[in-house]
Amino acid sequence: TEYNMPWELLAAISYQESHWNPNAVSPTGVVGMMMLTQATAEQVNIEDRANLEQSLRGGAGYFKDMLARIPEDVSEPDRTWFALAAYNVGFGHLEDARRLAEKLGRNPDLWIDVKDVLPLLTQQRYYRQTRYGYARGQEPVTYVQNIRHYYSVLQWEGITQNRARPPINTAELV
Repeated sequence: TEYNMPWELLAAISYQESHWNPNAVSPTGVVGMMMLTQATAEQVNIEDRANLEQSLRGGAGYFKDMLARIPEDVSEPDRTWFALAAYNVGFGHLEDARRLAEKLGRNPDLWIDVKDVLPLLTQQRYYRQTRYGYARGQEPVTYVQNIRHYYSVLQWEGITQNRARPPINTAELV
């Protein structure tokens, strides 16, 4: 509740990041449940990236930082998808993709348009036009897609657990 975000979203992000392994370490040096870089951990005031609680708090804080940077005229759920993409690829690359989307006649405020443009940041003819240059643009697209899937599964699980069961013999109701 500290970051006022649905637990299912935090769980979906952490599953995508580490498959809920608090001891996860990537080849690039990101660590913990939320796979925070050292710089990100410092930015969100986390001392021990491998500590489960600190990692979750840090990841939630970093997500909220990304969400706060998304322009206010971007509506939900696109704001959330953009914040997730920025969590993965960096806010600068997301903004590059949004500007490029606009140049290509797409809507920079809609995830459905920006997700088609992000992979173009791997191509020199496109990333040369951007401020932050080359990015592995397919990665944030897959990242957001996976988190959306996990999130919907977790939400569905909650719905089914709270739904009233139908009567066993409906003839008894007549």
